[in-house]
Amino acid sequence: MIFDEAFNILIEQLKHSFSETRAPGLETPRYTPEIAQILWLADESACPSVQSIPPHSSIRIISNRFDVTQAAQSTELSATFSDFDFSEIPSNSIHKILYRLSKEKSVIHHIINEAFRLLSPRGELWVSGLKNEGAKTIIAKTANLFGNGHAEKYRSAYLGQFRKDTPLPLGEFLDTQNYLSLRLEKSSGMSFYSKPGLFGWNKIDKGSNYLLENIPLFLSHFKTPPNSLLDLGCGYGYLTIGTRDIPLGKRAATDNNAAAILAMKKNAEFYGINVCVIADDCAASLSNTFDMILCNPPFHQGFDINSMLTERFLYTTKRLLSPQGGALFVVNSFIGIEAVATSHFLHIATLANNGSFKLIMLSNRK
Repeated sequence: MIFDEAFNILIEQLKHSFSETRAPGLETPRYTPEIAQILWLADESACPSVQSIPPHSSIRIISNRFDVTQAAQSTELSATFSDFDFSEIPSNSIHKILYRLSKEKSVIHHIINEAFRLLSPRGELWVSGLKNEGAKTIIAKTANLFGNGHAEKYRSAYLGQFRKDTPLPLGEFLDTQNYLSLRLEKSSGMSFYSKPGLFGWNKIDKGSNYLLENIPLFLSHFKTPPNSLLDLGCGYGYLTIGTRDIPLGKRAATDNNAAAILAMKKNAEFYGINVCVIADDCAASLSNTFDMILCNPPFHQGFDINSMLTERFLYTTKRLLSPQGGALFVVNSFIGIEAVATSHFLHIATLANNGSFKLIMLSNRK
């Protein structure tokens, strides 16, 4: 299990919260787990650590990651998959909110603003994060909003605790970039709906663009034209949009991120493409095969090619690729996924390489 210092702080604090006095200046009446309403907000940093949260009927998990939601549900925690949309939760109804800070600023700001609305009078917000993630700055902003706060350092991580003492914030709400709203973006001559909460949400990924430029070359390797497409890890749907003119009988797109699912559905509607959009953990629930699989996997500089993530994406591709089908991955040129792919595919070839990105073609054609 990957150890996350910041996440572990929240778990340890929660385990002791029912019997211990809160930090100086944040004393609250003692309460029992049976009457406490605890909301834990979790993103990708929570998996697999979310399974360490003590199961209790008073705790509800909301996550924007499908795998985190599934992991929480596997331990009998109440968990909901959502793009951190709290519109159905009444104001002033939550006793305590716990949040391990996300990577993206607009997500953090949205959650902190909403936490103030959701908390009951004298309710508490606990946030944690690492020093090199800017946790101290976020804690200071949150203290300004709430008008109080207490921060403690635990090795490389910080824990901030805040209490809702007034019905209105004492400081200004944080800038969320209108987080929940999809908006029409235009880049490199293409229009698409997207939103904060997605990697590269307001631009076109250079690797994905390189893949689309080489689709005609990729299709020339098929003996018969493909009839089905899977966009594996679709994001807002750039690869699906870019292949909309290819005559196909079936299109599917899947992602682990709630914001990606919302954007992909909106773009399919916008372009009039019939796409089956599935929220899933690396397409684990899919069983039908596809003639063509396109993928820009979430690999990055410093990525270990022997990691479980590489193995999962390649195994899933092998499992879902039809016998005469072909898959096309785009990765940074320095990432050697070919070595891992040899245990899954008979044919592995570099379709193109521009020095920054390379296109790896995979198949098990006889």
